Amino acid sequence: MRRTIYKKKDDEVELGEGSSIEEKVYFIADQVLDILRNLSQDNKKQLSTKMIADRMSARGAIKKILSDCEYNSPANQENKNNQNEADFNSQKKRVESILAKFAKVVPSSVNEKLSMLRNSYYKDDNSCDADGWLDSSLTVIQKYIHSVAGRNMELEEFMHQAMQYLKETERRIEVELFSNQSKFKQDREFEEGISSNMNVIKQDFSISDNYSSGDLQKIKMAVLSRIENINKNIDKKREVDMLQLEESQKNLELMTARITDIKREAEIIKEKAQEIEMESLHDRLTGAFNRKAYDQKIAETLADMRRYGVVSSLLICDIDDFKKINDTYGHKVGDLALKKLVSLFRERLRITDFISRYGGEEFAIILTHTDLSGAVKAAEGLVSFINKSIFSYQENKIPLTISIGASLFKEADDASTVFERADSALYLAKRSGKNTVKTEEDCGVDVAETKLKSMGA
Repeated sequence: MRRTIYKKKDDEVELGEGSSIEEKVYFIADQVLDILRNLSQDNKKQLSTKMIADRMSARGAIKKILSDCEYNSPANQENKNNQNEADFNSQKKRVESILAKFAKVVPSSVNEKLSMLRNSYYKDDNSCDADGWLDSSLTVIQKYIHSVAGRNMELEEFMHQAMQYLKETERRIEVELFSNQSKFKQDREFEEGISSNMNVIKQDFSISDNYSSGDLQKIKMAVLSRIENINKNIDKKREVDMLQLEESQKNLELMTARITDIKREAEIIKEKAQEIEMESLHDRLTGAFNRKAYDQKIAETLADMRRYGVVSSLLICDIDDFKKINDTYGHKVGDLALKKLVSLFRERLRITDFISRYGGEEFAIILTHTDLSGAVKAAEGLVSFINKSIFSYQENKIPLTISIGASLFKEADDASTVFERADSALYLAKRSGKNTVKTEEDCGVDVAETKLKSMGA
């Protein structure tokens, strides 16, 4: 016996929530029978399909069941899936835009964390919570800002302490200067006292023939008294000098200690400044220069080309199938591959060649005093050298190859045009089977076309 789940709503029978398909069919059948009974009573004419259909469409309960079926139909479900996919693609575009903006203001170490968040976002596909992902990204940025703020506070504290030391040292110097001035005054007074006593002695020894032996005795006693006074003054002066010398030694020791403290603090802050400089211009993972340093170097290279005619070339390098390495062996091995690649770059290239991590597994190398043919020779040497190198992890030999695109700095170039030509050559190398070198000449891309491309033409 079938189970029915009916309820009254506005004097009309309605099917309850959670009903099965079978219950819905029975409910509609009951409604049709009820409509037929009503029609047989209301109308003596012959019944028709249209009359029954009109009565069915007028009943809200049947409308609701039919609309639910329509909403859950395969076609509608496909439309919903398509809409979800469109929404996800739109979110991905927003993600890329946000990451691009973050990349311009944060160091490479922070970009690495954001890249990991981006990868996880794509792996989760439609199930990923965009708001949660953005919260995680903002947390990474916030931690970096707090780190910078902490370093600034350390620098401010050091400067405050240094100013205190300098003020104390200045006070000590002033005291010492005043002491020296006082000592000079005392020395002058002491010299004048001795000079006065010596003049009196000279006068006492100005003896004429009229002096008697008794007068000579008086003169002798007066001279001895003067000499005794001089000796007392000398002893007193010696004591004062010793006290001042001890005080000067103490002040000198204090100043020396203060200066030593300042030097030590200065060394510490210098080391921290070097660390900050290192972090701001170098990629923390690989040790290569980062995007910020690349932007500075490419501007210098363009300036040298225009002012002094220095010929230079640009190589854009990308690890082949890097995603496969990460997916097969994990991100840790992917990081090791990036570090290995930079070490191979340094081993093969000149000391003067500029190696930078442009982003992810992509590297930009600026070869100064090198024309396009020289750049091709250097790039082909790199591709061959890296292809022959051994990269292994836990006894697993992992293939490591790169593709390279090359371009030449030209008079009409800016930072974007020379990069776009090399990047186009890199894509051509990827399409040509990877592990190879292509140049802007292979692409047939000139400066004007690159500018139009960059403008969205």
